[in-house]
Amino acid sequence: MRDAERLVEQQYAMLLRRDVARLPDLYAPEAFYAMPGVTVRPIELPALLRTWTGAFPDLRVDPLGAVRTGGGAAVELRLTGTHSGTLHSPYGTVAPTGRVVSWEVADVVRARKGRITAWRSYFDWSRLLDALGVQLEGLSRAAHHDALALPV
Repeated sequence: MRDAERLVEQQYAMLLRRDVARLPDLYAPEAFYAMPGVTVRPIELPALLRTWTGAFPDLRVDPLGAVRTGGGAAVELRLTGTHSGTLHSPYGTVAPTGRVVSWEVADVVRARKGRITAWRSYFDWSRLLDALGVQLEGLSRAAHHDALALPV
């Protein structure tokens, strides 16, 4: 579906420009954005993505491939950035390590009538944390809710 591909490109471009305040405009009111450990409504998406650009201020998105689906698109990409800010994870917060890391993500996006209805982003937290030199055992699962609290 061309709508989904266009919307995906728009969201990536807005993220790279750090222009995330208008991201909810791309979404239908009942839509959601989900990633491992958190699901947010469109109005909460800018805060969530600001936590990522805060942790990786030089974050880069490199598309690896895309497939059109019946009601949307699936995109494989590599994210790369320098971990120079606090990273909030489902396992707790991770202080800046200064490491340059890359991790692969698969985004599955559904769209209808020119708006995103669902965006699911899949990646492996354990691989990302390992690349940062962080052991899961060293992070507190009890911090789950606080770690994912979004700044307003």
